[in-house]
Amino acid sequence: MRTLLCAALVVAACAPGDKASTATAGGPGQKFVGTFEGRSYRQVADTGIPWRSVMVIAPDGSLRGTLTFTSITAGPVPIRVRDITGSKLVQELGPYHSPTLKRDVVATSTAELKGDSLTGDYEVRPPEGGDVLLRGTFRAKRAS
Repeated sequence: MRTLLCAALVVAACAPGDKASTATAGGPGQKFVGTFEGRSYRQVADTGIPWRSVMVIAPDGSLRGTLTFTSITAGPVPIRVRDITGSKLVQELGPYHSPTLKRDVVATSTAELKGDSLTGDYEVRPPEGGDVLLRGTFRAKRAS
């Protein structure tokens, strides 16, 4: 997805995430720690936008990270995890400048981890809120 993930779903200076139900060493967020490489898609026939996310447990115990689009020159996108339930997580990305939409955006994604595969969907909105500008899906594999 040329926006979010050219909106994803994972901060050079990580913004703080919500601690409630997110992580701690050995906690529910630990399974999401690591590097994931994937693609985001706006539609079924889309070849996808490649990205890499790196997730860590921060000193405050929250799970957070960065997402970098690997096919364009752009800074890292901050990822803040908002909720973890079992093998699912909800994360917020941005704000960042979408190369597809050519404007600043934020994205929300819902992901599910099965083995080393992370799949889910995302929505992109203006940072100030409002209507969804873009929706899509993503798939990733754990790289480390």
